[in-house]
Amino acid sequence: MNKMVRIAGVVFMAFLLTGCQSTEKDEADTDVKQVDERAKEEDKVTEQMDTENDEEEAKGEGAPYETVNVPPDYFIETDNYDTGREFLTIFTIKRDDKRDQSREERLTASLMENDPSEQKILESYTKLTVDGANLKVDFQEDGNLLSATSAQHKMFYDSLIGISHLYGIEEITFVNPEGEEKIMVAERMVDAPIVVEDERGNSQGYYTIYDKEGKQTWFIPTGELNEGAGGEPLSFQETIEMMQTVDQEDAFYASAITEGLEVKEVSLKDGLAIVHYTMDEEEVSASDRIVFENAMQLAALDFDATELQLVNETKRQGKTFPFKEQ
Repeated sequence: MNKMVRIAGVVFMAFLLTGCQSTEKDEADTDVKQVDERAKEEDKVTEQMDTENDEEEAKGEGAPYETVNVPPDYFIETDNYDTGREFLTIFTIKRDDKRDQSREERLTASLMENDPSEQKILESYTKLTVDGANLKVDFQEDGNLLSATSAQHKMFYDSLIGISHLYGIEEITFVNPEGEEKIMVAERMVDAPIVVEDERGNSQGYYTIYDKEGKQTWFIPTGELNEGAGGEPLSFQETIEMMQTVDQEDAFYASAITEGLEVKEVSLKDGLAIVHYTMDEEEVSASDRIVFENAMQLAALDFDATELQLVNETKRQGKTFPFKEQ
């Protein structure tokens, strides 16, 4: 009897040990399974993060630049700024895709619409024609009709020569009603072609003047100011560098390259001007960017560029501003 009890006890213990081992094995298998599942989840998270990083990188260095082509037809406008001592001629440039006009038509419109003389000399008494880099001004009248005050004299020629220059004109010829190159216009006797480069001087870039009443930004050539006066002519790159700062304290003009805009690279080759820049999108407004673009256009035109490319490295956008008819 005791022997049977001992055998039954041994069998029970064997079953108990087997059950414990089975339970431990099941628990171990469960732990392994949970570890595998956690590893898989971590792998998924890692893959997702890698994908997001790849997408961010694609938006950065790997992403293509957006290309924007602006209307090819540009118009130059002028006005006058009274410093209290003198009147200075100020400029701006506008693009218009609704006025489909030739270079000659746009130059003529810009000159006539912005003639500062009281009697609108160019619009009232002349016929303008363009032959390449030469502008011919045929006067239909002579005498007192073409007279002007001393202030209007300066404004008339500054506007005429400045606008002509920005359309690539090198010489301006005045012809009287008899067909001779000799006529008194706005208190100046003109008996030989006006050489634009000699009259305008070296290009030194542009600063801005804000018209509060008209709520418009204008651009003044630095040659009209003491900034950058004298010395050797600047290159396109040197001009842009100079335009970034204003040396005079309490100046009535400012830089078109505002805080938050940074020019990174500038080049000019075979008529193609390229300016790379970055911008702080929280600091730089849409208006600031337009002012910057207009200043760069005027500066490029001073160097007879046929095209300007502005490359915004922050927004990964390239804007093309054509100047010359193809």
